[in-house]
Amino acid sequence: MEWFVSIIKEYPFLSILIISLVLTLILTWTYKKLTNQEKTFELKEKQKELQNRIKNEKDQDKIMEINKEMMQISMEMMKMSFKPMLITFIPVILIFTFLRAEYATANIGDIISWGKNIPIFGTGAGWFLCYIVLSFGFSMIFNNLFDKIYKKKLENKKNKINATGEKNGERSSTETN
Repeated sequence: MEWFVSIIKEYPFLSILIISLVLTLILTWTYKKLTNQEKTFELKEKQKELQNRIKNEKDQDKIMEINKEMMQISMEMMKMSFKPMLITFIPVILIFTFLRAEYATANIGDIISWGKNIPIFGTGAGWFLCYIVLSFGFSMIFNNLFDKIYKKKLENKKNKINATGEKNGERSSTETN
């Protein structure tokens, strides 16, 4: 893949930015598609409600009880995200292996250099650290975007159900008269 290596050499930061953007978009979309979004939103709302109850609660026994319930919700949410994680794990490992080889072939060291040696991080950020930082940012953006889209879909679905229920209710009341 000489063309890829030449792009990496010419534009190292732009290349990892685009790779992070595309990969994060695909992974976020996959997680959203493979999890029950309606149930996820319900669990998140219940978690928020429980957190508010903890803030106002003085009794330690009740706080422990609420924490136990929050742990159960967290476990359920973790179970829901397990399926997409299994599906995306091997492709992501293969992509990272490919990227590592390509960035090594391009002989790109630090994409971002901070001028001095910082323990653990060295003299700058290589492709992997850049990917991690960029993917966090893109992940927040895409999660918010997809959450808004799914919330809108759920609202439309509920409105249709309510509208259908009202129509059926109107028919049944007129039929009895």
